[in-house]
Order: sequence, then structure tokens, then C-alpha cells
Amino acid sequence: MTRPSGARPCSRCKRNRAPQFYTSPRGRICSTCRKANRSKAAHEARVRRTYGLGAGEYDALLDAQDGRCAICGGTRRQRLSVDHCHRTGLIRGLLCRMCNGRLLTAARDRAEVLRAAAVYLEDPPAQRHIGSRYYQEKERE
Repeated sequence: MTRPSGARPCSRCKRNRAPQFYTSPRGRICSTCRKANRSKAAHEARVRRTYGLGAGEYDALLDAQDGRCAICGGTRRQRLSVDHCHRTGLIRGLLCRMCNGRLLTAARDRAEVLRAAAVYLEDPPAQRHIGSRYYQEKERE
């Protein structure tokens, strides 16, 4: 495999990169790897500062949850949010932004509201009282 003129391998990703990918003529780590590392370091520092999680604890929790949201089980492109109780400060797990920002917020962190919502979805009152009816959107004329 031939290298493009002036290209050299990144010591981290091992890809042959053109000179513009390095911060200096003698740089050994390409800008892509440098940004990825800086981003991870910044995230770890913020999680440590904000939630008191030690080095590697976020990753350990993410591994324990198989990289998925603890509520919906979905995987996301963005990092999962650290969910915590605002009253006690107890860290509960990692959630996607939809579950953390909307589901728990709408329920105001009250388990009884979420249980009532589950009962409602499993046994809707309209079905008991008026039978099975289905909404059909009418075409506009």
C-alpha cells in the first residue's frame, strides 16, 4: 500500500494521514484522535465535577446497562444522561434524553404516576366503558 505524499501513520488509530491532520510537523496523533480523546476527557471531568462519579464509573455503569437506556432500552447516538434524584442526589442510572428529559420530568419523578400510566396503557378505561373503538383520520375535502 502506497502512502500519499507527506502522509504518516497516526500512533493511535494507525491510519496514514496527510500533514493537515496533525497540529505540528512532528505531531504523532492525528486531529481526529486528539479531538475524540479530548471530548472523552472533558465528559469524564464534567461527570466527576457534577455528579461525583470517579474515573471509569460512568463507563462501568454504561457497560452494566449494555450501552442502553435503563428505562426504554434504546441506544442513542448521543451519550446517555446521568439520572439522579434532585431531592436526595442519589444517582439512579443512565437514561436517554427522551426518558430523562421528558418521561421522568412529566411524572415529576413520582413512581406512582408512572405505575398509573402503565395501568392506563394496559387497561384503557374507554375500552371498558364503550368497547373497542378505533380512531380513523378522515380525509380533508
